Amino acid sequence: MFSPTITCFAKASTNATAKTNANAKLKAFRQIAQSRVSARRFEPNVAVPDDVWRDVLHMTLTSPSGFNLQPTHMLLLRCPNIKATLSKHAMLGFGNQYRTNDASAIAVFCADLEPSKRIDRIFAMERESGTREDGYLAVLRVASSFLTGESSTLSSNNTSGSSTHVSSFLKRAFTSALSPVQPMPTMENVESWSYKNAGIMSQMYTMSATAHGLSTCMMEGFDARRAKEILRIPDRYGIPLMVATGYDYGVPPVVHADLNDDDLDSVAEEDDESGGTAKQKRTPRLEMDEVFFGDTFGEPLELLQTLRQGGEEEAA
Repeated sequence: MFSPTITCFAKASTNATAKTNANAKLKAFRQIAQSRVSARRFEPNVAVPDDVWRDVLHMTLTSPSGFNLQPTHMLLLRCPNIKATLSKHAMLGFGNQYRTNDASAIAVFCADLEPSKRIDRIFAMERESGTREDGYLAVLRVASSFLTGESSTLSSNNTSGSSTHVSSFLKRAFTSALSPVQPMPTMENVESWSYKNAGIMSQMYTMSATAHGLSTCMMEGFDARRAKEILRIPDRYGIPLMVATGYDYGVPPVVHADLNDDDLDSVAEEDDESGGTAKQKRTPRLEMDEVFFGDTFGEPLELLQTLRQGGEEEAA
């Protein structure tokens, strides 16, 4: 048995450690949030190290999404020719054109406008991970199909367009009728739903890049039709925004943190003994090479292929 004095001392020590950890986390996040500004100009022809990109993308992958459907892909444009073509033929305004040319990379976020096609894959991942209760899994397919609003934005040449339009109308009428009686979800079209999720992911990307000392600028001034043609993005996807990323012009060189690939698998969480919150198992995520592409849609991102090959060699 420990004496009351020893017990009180141990509790006080644990509380002090928890306070120190909480202060450190808050200070770190404040520094990142307050240091983020939209870059007006980037240092041209400066490459970002691959290990920095991998860590940024790894953190971006933790972004939450509705029903965990993960309806966003991201292209990382690093090829000077692709950036130049995009700048000349799709970007609006001199500022966006210069940024697209000079930035180390352009992150292009692609929102899935047919998210129902992802449900089977996500359902299988959720069931295998064991992070969800059976009740959640039982309603996942129906709830996600009902609430993403996909049926309201099918193209006019879709043969089922009229029936799906009626379905969308009935959903809205049903929820509007019940809303005075009990809380009901807001029915939005699939573009709004998917673009919202892409926006969440782009913010996670931006903050992750900022944590590494990179400068960013979110851009929505572009011709999406032309951009999709240049980057070979299928009609199934929309482009809500792009994020120019690189090094701010005319400032001292950035000194990056020491990284190795093992850092990608580490989670900076303290256990209960050190005063942190209880660990909660993360919901499953798609593989990085399923989410992040190179200079065109579906093109493997070389820095991820290098990481995968290294892991295979170690396993051999």
